Amino acid sequence: MSTLGFMSKLIFLSLAFSIVSWSFFTPGNEVYAAKSVQRGSDSSDKSRRVERVRRFYQRTLEDLNLSRQFTEEEIGELEKESDSILPLDSPQREADLLSLQDTYYSYLDWLKDRIEEFEGDMDQLSGNDLPGSDFLENSFEEMVTSLKEMEKVLKEKINRFDSEEKRIAGILERRRSLQLRFSDLEIRLERIEKHLDDKQQDASKGENRAERVRTDLRVIQTELQSLPTVDESILKHYKLMTEWGKGEADWIALKIDEYSMLRQIAPLLPRDTIRFASELDKAIRMTVRSYENEITSVKRKIDGLERSRSEVTHVGTLRETERSRELDDFYQRAQLKYNDFMNRLKIRIGAWQAEEAEIKSVKP
Repeated sequence: MSTLGFMSKLIFLSLAFSIVSWSFFTPGNEVYAAKSVQRGSDSSDKSRRVERVRRFYQRTLEDLNLSRQFTEEEIGELEKESDSILPLDSPQREADLLSLQDTYYSYLDWLKDRIEEFEGDMDQLSGNDLPGSDFLENSFEEMVTSLKEMEKVLKEKINRFDSEEKRIAGILERRRSLQLRFSDLEIRLERIEKHLDDKQQDASKGENRAERVRTDLRVIQTELQSLPTVDESILKHYKLMTEWGKGEADWIALKIDEYSMLRQIAPLLPRDTIRFASELDKAIRMTVRSYENEITSVKRKIDGLERSRSEVTHVGTLRETERSRELDDFYQRAQLKYNDFMNRLKIRIGAWQAEEAEIKSVKP
């Protein structure tokens, strides 16, 4: 290449660089460049927000599916109890089991509907269709309201079971008390009559005393005959029904508290990460503390179930021992259920802490 040609190319490149530099650094194009960077940042954060909401939906679905699993297992146990009822068993036992099954089925249907809704919402997630804060908050508010209605119905059934258990316990206790009193009076009457036969006391006084005892015996006998005949196994049946109902009411109450807590953080999740970083961080730390407190509460519940299980007595008639076994099985299932749930709560805490770390990693 000649010297002249080389110089011509050098002049051309210098001129081109000057034109590009001038066009890029003019005031109007500085704004354009800044806007391009901002658009890239906005697009990146919107994607980040979509994924944050998606993970929230996934955790909610995992929780709903866990509740569904537990509920289906308990329905299976209730149906097993219904199928094992013998012809000579109290018809009330079957009616009570079916009544409790209705409540579990209502809860199961509700869970299936919520799972379908959240799956649909998650499928629609995209950068152009991010759920609004009000939508997320209202979703959990509606869940809490529905569960409170279910809890109210369940508590009414528990109160009926508990009242019936106390009524039957009162009848059995009164019968035992009267029978002891009757036996004592029979022994006293026998002693008085023996003394009369032996002429060891004044006949008129002894006869008056004997007559008073006979009167007391007739009164007690009349009351004993008036008391309804109660199979003692039905008492343990109502103990089981009460505990079964309370177990489900405790679970629903726990979910009400959890969804009320999630209702507070849900509206923040779709919002701008940088602008709302402080609010998000505060809400996540509150959520983690709530789950930690929930773990403490679950541990106490497991300890309480262990104590209740140790108090179950496996004595009495065949029916009584069968009801005792069923109660023991219920306590054992509940312990396993809460142990599983506690482990999952620990995983959720880790997931929220990861969310917190991601938010802190985003630079303004």
